[in-house]
Amino acid sequence: MRKLLLGCAATLTGMIGYAGLDAAHAQTAATNLSPGQVSVRLNGRVNWYAGIESSSIDSNSSTGQKTSTDSFLGYMRLYPGFDGVAANGLHYGAAAEIRMNSGQSASDETLYVFQAYGYLGLPQLGQVSFGQQNGPSVLFETGFFEGFNDGGWNGDIEGMVPAAANPVYPFPDSGSAYDQASDKIVYLSPTISGFQLALGFTPNQTASNYAPAVTSSATPISGGMPRNMLDIGGQYTGKFGPLGVQVGLDYTTAGQVANTGDPEGVTGYKNMSIFTGGATVTYGGLTIGGNAVTGAFNMADGFTFQLEPDGGSKATGFLAGAQYTMGPVVFGGSFFRFNQTGDLPGGIDTGSGATITSAGLTTGQQQNDGVAAGLTYTLVPGVNLFADYLYGIRQQGGYNFETGNAGTEHNQIQSQLFGVGTQIQW
Repeated sequence: MRKLLLGCAATLTGMIGYAGLDAAHAQTAATNLSPGQVSVRLNGRVNWYAGIESSSIDSNSSTGQKTSTDSFLGYMRLYPGFDGVAANGLHYGAAAEIRMNSGQSASDETLYVFQAYGYLGLPQLGQVSFGQQNGPSVLFETGFFEGFNDGGWNGDIEGMVPAAANPVYPFPDSGSAYDQASDKIVYLSPTISGFQLALGFTPNQTASNYAPAVTSSATPISGGMPRNMLDIGGQYTGKFGPLGVQVGLDYTTAGQVANTGDPEGVTGYKNMSIFTGGATVTYGGLTIGGNAVTGAFNMADGFTFQLEPDGGSKATGFLAGAQYTMGPVVFGGSFFRFNQTGDLPGGIDTGSGATITSAGLTTGQQQNDGVAAGLTYTLVPGVNLFADYLYGIRQQGGYNFETGNAGTEHNQIQSQLFGVGTQIQW
C-alpha cells in the first residue's frame, strides 16, 4: 500500500511507513541514535470509510443474495518495535504489525500478527533482516501512485465492492502468500550515489510460526504454491536540476511445491518468473510515471501471486498515473490494465455451451481494467481525510463471475464506488 509517513508518538525518535514495516525503515531509524541508545515505539492508526458502490453482481441470481450498496468500513492496526545502536556501531532492532481480522461482529474481532522481523546492520555494509517482512519487490515499489485518496485500487475502501467484481490489481504488496506475511531473509545494501540494492529469499509461503512446510502434496493446491523464492531488486533516486527522478526494477523467480493430486482439473503449473519496472519524474508538486509487470504468474484470487497454469498465458500489466501536491492536499489519478490466465473454473454450467480446455481452463484470458481518482487532505498532523472514486471492469471468456464456474453468462462485470474516509494515526 501507500507509504505515507506516520508521526511517532510513544517513541524517542523515528518514523514508520504507512504500509507497516519494512527493512528500509529499519535501516534509517537508528541513524539519529548515538551508540548505546535505544528507541522504543508504539505507533498505530484507525481508518474509517463510508461509501456507495454498484456492480453487475450486487444481486446474485444463482444464490438469491443481494449486496448492500452503501456501507461503512473500518479497522485498527498497531506497530510496536524498537531500534538500537550498540557501542561498537552495530544497528539492531525488531518490529511487528498487529492487525484485526474482518469479523462480522465486535465479538468476532481478534488481533493477529501480520508481520514480525528483526534486523542487524552496519551503515557502511548494509543490513540483514529476518522474519515476516517486505521483500525487495515491495521495498522498491516505484510508479504505483497510491499516495492520493485511500491508495487507488490497492487501498482498503474497495473492500465494499463484491470480491468477484474487484478488478485484479497487478501490483499488490499485501498478499500473505507472496510477500509481506511470509517468513524470509532480506539483505538491503547501503545507498551509494542514489543506488540501493536488495536480495530476498523465501523458502516457502508460510509465516514464522509454522513448520514443517511441504515440498509435495497429494491434496489439490488451487493456484499452485511457490517455493524457494528469490527476489532481487534495485532503485535509483536522484535529482537533476528541478527534476526529481526515481527508477525501480525487480525480478522474482520461484520453483513450486509438487502437486501429486488433481488441482481442480488443471494439468499442472509453470515455475514463477516475474519482472517489474517503474519510473517517476517530479517537477515542483507534480509527479508523473508508471510501472509495468510481465511474467509467468497468475492472480486468480486477487491479492495473492500464484503460478501460471500449464496451457495458460503469460501475465502482463501496466499502470500510468499522476498526482499533484498543493500544500496539505494531494490530488491524483491512475489507470491500470492487467491480462492473465485468470480464474480457474469450478465446473461447467449445464446447458450453457461453455467449454473447458484440455488443460482445465476456460477458453478466454482474463482482462482487468481499473480507474482511480481522488484526493488526500491533511487536516492536522496525524489526521488525513480521503475522497475516492473507483471504476473497474473484469472480463474472461467462458467464465461466470457470479457462480465461479464455466459459463456464457456474466463473463464481463463492472463496478464503481464513491467514498470518503479518514485516517487518524500516531
